[in-house]
Amino acid sequence: MAKKDKTQYMCSECGETHQRWLGQCSCGAWNTIIEFKEAKAVTQRTPHAKIHKGYSKQDAKIENLSQVSDTNLIRFNTGSSEFNRVLGGGIVEASVVLVSGDPGAGKSTLLIKTCSNLSKIGKALYTSGEESKSQVRDRGLRLQLDIGNIDIMNSGDVELICDVVVTEGYKFLIIDSIQTAFVSSLPNAPGGVTQVKESASILNRLAKEHGITVILVCHVSKSGDMAGPKVLEHIGDTMCKIECEDDSKYRTLRASKNRFGDTTEVGTFAMTAKGMQDIVNPSAIFLEKGGIESSGNMAYASNDGGRTLLINIQSLVTQSHGENPVRGGVGFDYKRMSMLLAILQNRMGVNIGGNDIYVNVVSGVNLTKDVGADLPLVLAMISSNNDSILSSSTVAFGEIGLSGEIRPVPSGEERVKEAVRNDFKTIILPKRNYNPRLETPGVKIIAVSSVSELHTVFDRAKT
Repeated sequence: MAKKDKTQYMCSECGETHQRWLGQCSCGAWNTIIEFKEAKAVTQRTPHAKIHKGYSKQDAKIENLSQVSDTNLIRFNTGSSEFNRVLGGGIVEASVVLVSGDPGAGKSTLLIKTCSNLSKIGKALYTSGEESKSQVRDRGLRLQLDIGNIDIMNSGDVELICDVVVTEGYKFLIIDSIQTAFVSSLPNAPGGVTQVKESASILNRLAKEHGITVILVCHVSKSGDMAGPKVLEHIGDTMCKIECEDDSKYRTLRASKNRFGDTTEVGTFAMTAKGMQDIVNPSAIFLEKGGIESSGNMAYASNDGGRTLLINIQSLVTQSHGENPVRGGVGFDYKRMSMLLAILQNRMGVNIGGNDIYVNVVSGVNLTKDVGADLPLVLAMISSNNDSILSSSTVAFGEIGLSGEIRPVPSGEERVKEAVRNDFKTIILPKRNYNPRLETPGVKIIAVSSVSELHTVFDRAKT
């Protein structure tokens, strides 16, 4: 007698399984518990299931690690220097790459261009379960791609796709998206936990057994995390996410997991009529120099993912006309700004907590988790309050502690070098980040150890 499929319940937000349906998961999400039936352990696509082999098609025999043969990673150029940067130097052969992002972030735009570039190396197949062939064709023409090199297939049947890829000798496979993929032998609807789990497992096995590089487009949940079961994140070799602020044409690509490289790298793009364009020098975009100098403006040397970016921070301190002062702005944490205001009052005697204060990080850059922006923000607020102007050629970075001390931040030397390379003449930094070898002719370095020293910074910066 055939064994019935076991029914379970899984949260689509965090992937936690439950024995029964619940209105709220332990992660706090409501109405995210989805019923699914566990797939059979053996499918028709595993004829050698009695021989226990992993996804890498290696026999389950014991070997000493020192005796395992060395395999050199083969990387392929995606055609995008920024995408290559995040992947660790290019996409690795036989790897599974997950690319997620909000709707409209540019996932399909980036990957259709990647498919066109990879097709010059080997046969590449682009499968779309969300768009028609004509829609994909129109996008390719709009991006001015050589669409003659792109093969497209409108199907979400994973087993059929695998057969075509192996039979036709494709080297690269792009699935757009994994939420539209399905295994025909399963009764569940595409996008469900069971279908996504089984589809990803089959595609991972395809990559490891046949040396095919697979790129999967993944949707995101309401919280911004990758949608689907957690097994999807475990299967992927590399996980990338495209981030963008509302109404901003700039995009950042980050890797949260990379088995073949660093996860600290970040790629920057600009969404244009010709698609996702690489921004090789982001500082030139995020930094506006040469305009009219005014109070409340400060340049910040940020270090994001091993890359130093120069960003403009603006602040406006004005008289409050209500009972409760207004705190507003873009790109900075409100709670941390309140903490900095308390430090200014208690450690410097600068009482501006009763004023309306607005903060803006130019170009929509998010600095909510960047403590190195404390010093430039404080300088911008003091500048606005006193109507004192710091030259546009002045840059600062540093973390401020509750005692008023200015703490060092990582990659101080790299920040200074980037500022010098962009023609900044005055650099304000924590004293513990200072090193005599950072001294450069024509560049003034002001090292500070406490917020009490900031009263004199404006005069020192002018001399």
